[in-house]
Amino acid sequence: MSSKRGLLFSLVFFIPLLALAGLGYVYADPPLPATDDPLVRMPGTQPGQAMVESPANCAICHGDYDPDVEPWSNWRGSMMSQAARDPLFFAAMTVAGQDSNFAIGSPNAMDICLRCHFPMGWIEGRSEPPNASAMTMFDFDGVQCDICHEMVDPFFEDTYLGVREGDDWQNYWDEAANSGPGSGTQAQVAADITRSDDALVLDAIEFFNGNPYFGPDDRPIPSQYDENGGGQFFISPNHERRGPFADATGAPHLWRYSRYHKSKYFCSSCHDVSNPVLQNLDFAGTAPGDGTTVLPTEQLPAYAYFPVERTFSEFMLSDYGQQGGAPGIGPFASDVFSTSQPSNNIATCQDCHMRDVPGRGAHNLPAPLRTGNPATSESSEHPYSAVPRHDLTGGNLWVLDLLASSVPGSANYDPVNEDLLHQGAMTLTLDFSQGLPLDPEALLLAADRTRQALQDAASFDEISVNRAARMLAFRIQNQTGHKLISGYPEGRRMFVNIMIFDGSNQLIQEINPFDTTAGTLKGLPNSPNSPPLASDEIYMDRLVYEMHTKSTLTGEEQTFHFALSDQRHKDNRIPPRGFNIDEAPARFAEPVWQGHPAPSYFTSAEYEGGYDELWLTLPAAAETAEISLFYQTTSREYVEFLRDEIRGTGNLTLPDPDPNTPENEAYIIQSDPFYERLKAWGDTIWQLWQHNKDVPGAAPYLMTQTTVSVGAGCHFADVEPNADHSMPLACDDDVDVADIQRVAACWNEPISASCPTNLDLDGSGIIDVNDTSIAAEAWGWPYD
Repeated sequence: MSSKRGLLFSLVFFIPLLALAGLGYVYADPPLPATDDPLVRMPGTQPGQAMVESPANCAICHGDYDPDVEPWSNWRGSMMSQAARDPLFFAAMTVAGQDSNFAIGSPNAMDICLRCHFPMGWIEGRSEPPNASAMTMFDFDGVQCDICHEMVDPFFEDTYLGVREGDDWQNYWDEAANSGPGSGTQAQVAADITRSDDALVLDAIEFFNGNPYFGPDDRPIPSQYDENGGGQFFISPNHERRGPFADATGAPHLWRYSRYHKSKYFCSSCHDVSNPVLQNLDFAGTAPGDGTTVLPTEQLPAYAYFPVERTFSEFMLSDYGQQGGAPGIGPFASDVFSTSQPSNNIATCQDCHMRDVPGRGAHNLPAPLRTGNPATSESSEHPYSAVPRHDLTGGNLWVLDLLASSVPGSANYDPVNEDLLHQGAMTLTLDFSQGLPLDPEALLLAADRTRQALQDAASFDEISVNRAARMLAFRIQNQTGHKLISGYPEGRRMFVNIMIFDGSNQLIQEINPFDTTAGTLKGLPNSPNSPPLASDEIYMDRLVYEMHTKSTLTGEEQTFHFALSDQRHKDNRIPPRGFNIDEAPARFAEPVWQGHPAPSYFTSAEYEGGYDELWLTLPAAAETAEISLFYQTTSREYVEFLRDEIRGTGNLTLPDPDPNTPENEAYIIQSDPFYERLKAWGDTIWQLWQHNKDVPGAAPYLMTQTTVSVGAGCHFADVEPNADHSMPLACDDDVDVADIQRVAACWNEPISASCPTNLDLDGSGIIDVNDTSIAAEAWGWPYD
């Protein structure tokens, strides 16, 4: 057993013993400030090292002129701007704090949640205590303008030299053709200034031990640290707003041209999430500033340890993440989808999640018209770029609708939701009186874009029927640049539902039925409130696409305790096109099945094509099949888990240190003053789900659907082929064993009464192997 894994087990058994010894779990004041706790330390700007300004200031120039283009209104509707108002986040953070108490004796793991959901408050030092109680004003505006536009590239030197993402200044970077170090172009001169500023900013970044993190070559000292992820952001304290255009002029604030903001690596800052607590366990108790200790999380990129979310890694392992990118699929194909890349390739996350739209980035400044077309663009320095739309659309449909519905006057206003969400800061910590008011119109427009994004994400392709074997085959094509589905894994799932009908259009079999009354899939294993399956129903786990973790700390093979997860139990999500399975294990991104890594879960063709190919046996009476692909933001099972863990009741999943006592010392939310303003989330999140379980996102949202004719009609031996030797489409044939034997018996035989003309499909005058091949192809029977 490794020392780390040994310590994990020691913590499982030792910390509960502390409670039994009378030390308990009452941590109204955390024993160690998170800023001094090595378990949550990661590289980057630390609390108190920078200040950011209110996002309201940005609306003056970047809002109220064109809702489809302007950064302001699109951002206000995004989940980025609502990251600190997401009710699922608050409930999950509360449970993470309790889990942290259980595992390490303090709730400091909550700090990891705050740094990405309350980045303004975290940067400015209001993350202590780590229960969000000190957050105020614009902290509640989530991932806001200055957080992104004051970020600095920690690998700026290699980006500047063109050795990180390449030196194709004209195409990939969309700069003047002769750009590059020493060229003197407008973009390069601006990049030179940014380079100098970056070096000064990063000179102030330190190891936990107090030593400089960057060496004299302006690169991180640990050689293995090659990506910043999981909330490891580097913020300039000088208030220079950084963006992707060198010819922006007239701004009333400092600005810098930043190649980082058009780089795919920009998005790794938050979208490769790992658990630093488990990685740094061996260094618990280390004091900051000792001059010698280097923590594991300071040496390794976030993708290299204890995964929570791997969206960026999934992109990097795809064809799109390679230099120059690749053509998109379906609605993202190069002939219908425009990017700033050559041939409309997709090469960065921004190409899809901040897609180019023609317009101006500001309305009261001399902002050039950017169209993406050199013939019409007013920008000669970036002729192929339009304005990046700041909608940042993802898949969280349910919360957008939920937040909008809490505002009187909203098109979907619901007074119950208003009452539940607006209980006030003293009850839920969530405070809608702080920061910007909710904009229900922007939220509902964002929800519409999310619906469209979900529909664009997948398609059913290569549908065929093998009537001889009663088999239905189809592919689910992933049309995104990461796994399908991706993002925060807890409770999020996608599933295939198949309804099979007979000749009278009566339902005779259903695969993965969903019970709308219970609000969950039927026959779901380990779900006590999942209704049982009827005799004509089947639950098929292979067709439920999700990521489940497991934990040696809790002893669970499958768990929702993401803060205590140290392994994965299931990950059958569909890979993106060109997925590099050989490199996936290094990023903890390979498929996992039944608790074990399963790199061969998909075939090489499936990895290359970015799809999952499926074969299903059909009932004998099947005539048609309706295949549907559904998506859920969250599941009943996850919300039940959050409710029970916060309440401290029900089917609790942390080990009980003493089953003979009436209380479980692992569950402290309802009794510890530290959680006073969070403990109501157990009831609140459950009531929100109950009241809104029919809202798309909580209810399955239809991504794509198709109907297939699978039934029987006449035998091909009884039907004359068409003139081109194809079989008549009006005849839905049933190729059975008798037909196969009949053709086989006539091989190399001339036409006769026993070998009739209608078996001679190629017109050769002889019943031969070609006839069998033609029949097999026409009727979906794979012939070998």
